[in-house]
Amino acid sequence: MSIKKKLSYGIAICFLLFYFLFFFFDISFSFFNFLFYGLLFLIFILLFRDKKLIRNYHKEFSQTVFIISIIYFIIYYILGVIIGYSYNVYSTSFIGILRNIIVIVVPLLFREEVRSRFLFLNKKKFGIFFITLLFIVLELFSSTFFTYSNNEELFINFFSVFLPIVLENILLTYLAYIGIRSTVYAYFIPMLISRYFIPITLDVDWFFALLFQLVLVVVIFYVSFNEYLWKEKRIYSYKTNKTNSVVYLFGVVLIVSFGLFVAGVFKYRPVAILTYSMEPIFTRGDAVIVEKLYDDEKNKLKKGDIIQYQVDKTVVVHRIIKVKKEDNKKVYILKGDNNNAKDPKPVYMEQIMGKVLFSIPKVGYPSVWLSEFLHSDQDVSVEVGR
Repeated sequence: MSIKKKLSYGIAICFLLFYFLFFFFDISFSFFNFLFYGLLFLIFILLFRDKKLIRNYHKEFSQTVFIISIIYFIIYYILGVIIGYSYNVYSTSFIGILRNIIVIVVPLLFREEVRSRFLFLNKKKFGIFFITLLFIVLELFSSTFFTYSNNEELFINFFSVFLPIVLENILLTYLAYIGIRSTVYAYFIPMLISRYFIPITLDVDWFFALLFQLVLVVVIFYVSFNEYLWKEKRIYSYKTNKTNSVVYLFGVVLIVSFGLFVAGVFKYRPVAILTYSMEPIFTRGDAVIVEKLYDDEKNKLKKGDIIQYQVDKTVVVHRIIKVKKEDNKKVYILKGDNNNAKDPKPVYMEQIMGKVLFSIPKVGYPSVWLSEFLHSDQDVSVEVGR
């Protein structure tokens, strides 16, 4: 390994240790990010003045990534008409935008310059892994990932903070490796504008935000990788590429559809059974498919139907044993098949979430274990069997 390469690793490690000290002593990263990444950028500029990487296809490559990014963000904001919008958590006032530029955007641009120069020096697998891991760790230090007080918040932070950081850094390293700076910025600039300068964003939770980001990363990776093979390696087969495209498209649609199915977007959704209260028809660890019901469909429920309803913060799947009326409104009395007594409270229309259609044995155990990890101290007001 040359002296320059060793020096680049040494500077990066020193920077990580310096950053860790600020995190350990709980010092705010706000304006220090500008100084930290600015200093690292200057050091790499001064010490590593390599010739500019030129590839005759870099403009086309950058255009491809830019077009994908723009199409994605257009679709993203159009979806807001259906899903709804919410205000950006980052201030988009004049002062807020200035602060975002200084505190967030400029340091991130410094970071990408460092990433590009480091990868130009260190093109081996270890160098790619090292710089990606370095910036993931640094970003985690300055994020809200470590601010949790229970297992549920840790779980949410993992999917809403940790995984997005990992996905984005892997993509940025990949684009810097196979392209040049303009390739990185073709994705990064639209993302920065959307994230820090547009006053509205999609009104979605962490699950859908992660799903949207995953789709964007997969599409950019697939399209750019195929273009890279053709432009750089001259590897191309129309038949193979066409087959792979169909398989890839099917895979993306399948993953997105499954994610939306699990999230309960469609009329039918899976629900894991956490207790033994409905034995023998289904038991703990099974999954049931629940059909969402409209008000007129809820009115048609009858004795013997198994439904899902919510009481306080608990979701229950039990059987209707009696239907009666209170103030000309239907009220349902429920009981678990394996329970000794009926549920303590009657169930009203607004509590009903859906009707159980059928069960699938044992496939719900991952959700059961996750629920116990997240809500180990939750009290349940309904009998659970056994």
